[in-house]
Amino acid sequence: MENSQIPVPSARADAASANCPADGVDGEEVRSFVFERDAAPVAAAFVVLFLVGFALALAISGTVVPDTQLYFAKNELDLGVRMRVLGAAAGLGLFTSWLGIALVGVRTVDGRARLSGWARFLAPLLVTPALMPLLSRPTWEPFSLMFLVSVAALGFALERLLRQSLKSIPPELGRLGTHLSVPRKLTAPLSAMLLGACVLYYFFHVGQLTQISHQKLQTMSSDLAEFDNLFFNALHGHPFRAPAIDGDLRNWGALKVHAEFGLYSLLPLYALKPGAATLLWIQTGLIAVTAVPIYLLGRARLGPLSGLLFGASYLLLPAVECPNFYDFHFTPLGMFWVAWLLYFVSEQVSGNRRASVRFGTFITFAFALVSREDMAIGLAALGLLLFFHGKLVRLGLTLFAVAATYFGVMKFAVMPAFGTMWFDTVYEDLKAPGGKGFGAVTLTLLTNPIYSLRTLLIEPKFLYALHMTVPVAALWLRRPVLWLAIIPGFVSTLLVTNRLPMYEVSFQYTYLWVPYIMAASVWGLSLLALEGRPRQLAATAALTVSVLLCGHQFGVLLGGSSIRGGLREKTFEQSAPERARLQSLESLIARIPQEASVAASESEGPHVSTRLVMYSLKYTLGENTDYVLVGDAGIPSERQHLVEALRSGRYGLEAQNSDFCLFRRGGTELPDAVRGRYLGRR
Repeated sequence: MENSQIPVPSARADAASANCPADGVDGEEVRSFVFERDAAPVAAAFVVLFLVGFALALAISGTVVPDTQLYFAKNELDLGVRMRVLGAAAGLGLFTSWLGIALVGVRTVDGRARLSGWARFLAPLLVTPALMPLLSRPTWEPFSLMFLVSVAALGFALERLLRQSLKSIPPELGRLGTHLSVPRKLTAPLSAMLLGACVLYYFFHVGQLTQISHQKLQTMSSDLAEFDNLFFNALHGHPFRAPAIDGDLRNWGALKVHAEFGLYSLLPLYALKPGAATLLWIQTGLIAVTAVPIYLLGRARLGPLSGLLFGASYLLLPAVECPNFYDFHFTPLGMFWVAWLLYFVSEQVSGNRRASVRFGTFITFAFALVSREDMAIGLAALGLLLFFHGKLVRLGLTLFAVAATYFGVMKFAVMPAFGTMWFDTVYEDLKAPGGKGFGAVTLTLLTNPIYSLRTLLIEPKFLYALHMTVPVAALWLRRPVLWLAIIPGFVSTLLVTNRLPMYEVSFQYTYLWVPYIMAASVWGLSLLALEGRPRQLAATAALTVSVLLCGHQFGVLLGGSSIRGGLREKTFEQSAPERARLQSLESLIARIPQEASVAASESEGPHVSTRLVMYSLKYTLGENTDYVLVGDAGIPSERQHLVEALRSGRYGLEAQNSDFCLFRRGGTELPDAVRGRYLGRR
């Protein structure tokens, strides 16, 4: 039998037949067949390029409309202008798509492939129309939840589009990128210098704004006067005595509130210039320099530029900036030491077991532990993570055992020995009837998980969780093992049922979360890097856009004129009446001897708390208090204690002005106007 095999054309023959027509077949027919076969990709590329041009036109129009706030918030725009915008967008879309076809061409296989590649490369520009509306801060001020959801959606879309875009970089742009890249030997020093500039800018800018807020009487006795009084007493040999908290004159009495032994590490700085204003500078400095260990962690895992990005992103987080404007607390001190601890632990996990790294681990662990007792919760969780990770089993067991023991001893033995505070009531709705303390909460969590879940699934807690995830592009949620970053703040915030400030982003409890969230985000991005450079760069871009949008909306580093700190919005334009009010207050304070005891109302307290005995009038008048300083006395308990003092006949008017009154024990004069103002009669 003769060879009957059907000849199979070679690849070269196929390629030739695609370009050279066979006998009896017209070349135009071949091109038509190929074009029709590739019509779908070409049409898709045409549509994408059209939409890119359309999107760019809409984005540009958002910058030139007469009133962007009315446009984005209320959809108010003249119909004629709106139609011109729509026409311009359609025109630019058509121009973009046909320009791509004209420059690249579609008559060859290579041309069609290049056109599709350009379409994929430019596709991330489709999200540009969302940027201007999201940068309109007044538009979103009443809608924080909607804003964060919108940013999350934008970040998700941008990251997905960029993954494909970075795989389709045109060769000519790729060659250009190699010429524009920064030499590796320069990236480390440049990133370090830029990070230093960011830290200094944060310190001086935010620090100055906290001083203005203090001068505008936007700081409160709770908590700035209380901590100022605590520091001043410690400086003069009275450890943990702070009459401003609740009138307790005992040494060590303040331990019933928090075990904050980190006070003594900051006392030398406070001693340079004792006062509430100094505490604001110290707190801002601690928050600013925490960017350094976060930068080092990012640099070690991902390189200098990524380290810079994470350090700068930390400074822009609303969860970092907002609480900075709520008086003073020790949670930033704990956050600072925890961030350093996480860096040293990461180094050990990576195999760096040098003596300096081990020493740094234990020193930062110790300082973090004594900063505040609730820091121990996160440290114990870190120890468990290391234990189950398997590389640092002994270190993990040590951290867990020491942190858990310290927390138990402080929370259930030392602190209760000096009294009780309101903290146990914050979990009231989770307590099993008949049980006591956190054990009753644990019983409910174990025996009634659906009820427990219901207390978690409420809008304020969802908003709080979004603040912890959206600005960092949810990087710490990308792997289940990283979800452990929620543990340090979970107990102190999300489990709380009876105190809203504990799960609001403007309060200091966010600092229990931040170092763990940032470290987990670094590790999350490093794990994405294992899946390819495009995936890592896409996530990096999503992080950059998300944190910039959130920082612009909620913070002050990017030009915001106000920020929410604690329970109120803080503004920084000091008017002439506000400056006059401060001068009026200072003129009365100048009449009070430094050694005298004072009871003061809420806004005035931080300006007279740098003394041994200062009482918050909302808690107590104190015993034989020398002076009483009041402004509006708007809190009911303040007015009650003031009325008690004036009706006792033991206090008379020392001085007054249009805003404040100063009363002195032993005085006799009490004008009718003052009686009418505070006692309701003339």
